[in-house]
Amino acid sequence: MDTDRYNWISRRAHEIWQQEGFPSGRDREHWSQAVAEREQLECEEASASGPTEGQWDEIKSVLVVDDEPIIRFAAVDVLEHAGFEVWEAANADEALVLLNRRTIDAVFTDINMSGSMDGLGLVSRIRALSPKTRVVVTSGHVGFGSFDLASGVSFLPKPYQFEALINLLSTPAPKAN
Repeated sequence: MDTDRYNWISRRAHEIWQQEGFPSGRDREHWSQAVAEREQLECEEASASGPTEGQWDEIKSVLVVDDEPIIRFAAVDVLEHAGFEVWEAANADEALVLLNRRTIDAVFTDINMSGSMDGLGLVSRIRALSPKTRVVVTSGHVGFGSFDLASGVSFLPKPYQFEALINLLSTPAPKAN
């Protein structure tokens, strides 16, 4: 996160804390509210100015990576029905082969998978190979906050609604800094 953004969020969280009468034990709530306000402000600014070239790209193709076939097949079917070109992989190793062979706009991956690396390892490799690729990670075992993942990576907790996944992939994402 850049310093100006962090400072803005920090100041706003402190203001919220003061406005609520200096309560203890609610720092995370104040921080989350400040982050939400900053993200809203950034969305409004981006909408007002419109996207600049390369700021974000429309997602047309998605790679679904999950070692549980039923979950993977369901996600593939829903995304295809929503109009995406969809590829699938049962683990990170298969995903990397596909990513090396074709251009894929977004990757939707589970974190806990069998194979030589988990979903977070895959995210690191994707960032190194193709920093503009949009990534959405999911898990029913761990949770992540706004600042736990790399820029341009979204988290969708399991169980998730497929509409939420489609919305994440359909909404323009700000360019990673």
